[in-house]
Amino acid sequence: MGIHVTKGGMLTVVQDLGRFGYQSYGFIVSGAMDAFAMKIANITVGNPENEAVLEMNFVGPTLLFEENMVISLFGADMLPEKNGEAIAHGKPISVKKGDVLRFHAAVKGSRCYLAVKGGFDLPSVLNSKSTHLSAKIGGFHGRKLESGDRIPIRQPSQILPVSWGIGNSYHHYIGTEDHTIRFTKGRQYDWFTEEAISRFQSETFRITPQSDRMGYRLEGPSLSLKKNKELITEGATFGSIQVPPNGQPIILMADRQPTGGYPKIGQVIQADLPKLSQMRPGDTIQFQQISLKEAQQILIQVHRELAYLKAAVKLKWRDVAYV
Repeated sequence: MGIHVTKGGMLTVVQDLGRFGYQSYGFIVSGAMDAFAMKIANITVGNPENEAVLEMNFVGPTLLFEENMVISLFGADMLPEKNGEAIAHGKPISVKKGDVLRFHAAVKGSRCYLAVKGGFDLPSVLNSKSTHLSAKIGGFHGRKLESGDRIPIRQPSQILPVSWGIGNSYHHYIGTEDHTIRFTKGRQYDWFTEEAISRFQSETFRITPQSDRMGYRLEGPSLSLKKNKELITEGATFGSIQVPPNGQPIILMADRQPTGGYPKIGQVIQADLPKLSQMRPGDTIQFQQISLKEAQQILIQVHRELAYLKAAVKLKWRDVAYV
């Protein structure tokens, strides 16, 4: 008993922060596309940040709850409704046995995350519950959720008197009109012509429909090398901006391959990966170069904000326990 999936949505999968330490064996990292949203969903219900969640892509599912539980949502706005009434993101929500939660097509952003207090009762594969779709491992039988599936949870929850939420400030990056993505120099940055580097930072690129969890293919000015060079295959990272022979960049995403052989002009900073992950095909990107030190300072601030939030939510849950 747990959650009965009555409609699977476009692509609903179980994800945590990823399967690290196995790329040398050919296993992709996978994990949540928007790790920030996933962490906030978990923090809100008092879970560890890496607890597995449901990642809903573009069009959400319809879920029937077969147990009492506490959930939270964060990420793209898929107009969620519990028994026909709109519910908010960023707050604990008590659901009763028989309640129906329905999601629609995302009207802002592209990915929404659902956390259950206590987590899902699913096995880990190579120290992760993330779904590896191509290998058919992890998550729920290694595949996306479909109508008729039942996702077990670890423990039912009592209906709790919770009336607080985390506010709207954490949503600022979702669906924003500012499509600036910051990057640091890639390992092969100096291989590119001055013209290519200038155009990369001054002109816009569009995310094509061929983009997915593996990579965002971009369309824009062609980026040329100073001269043709052969690159020894290197490990691939989330946010690496590769440039294949056609000159059109590809940004590697959560389901990236373990290694890549195209020269890398840049690396999207870690703090901007959530913003990038919430963009849609057709959105434009303007790249802005910053230093590694600046990228580190920005990331430190993100971690600091999450630490403050975690401490505040922990106090809120302590107060609930005493009610």
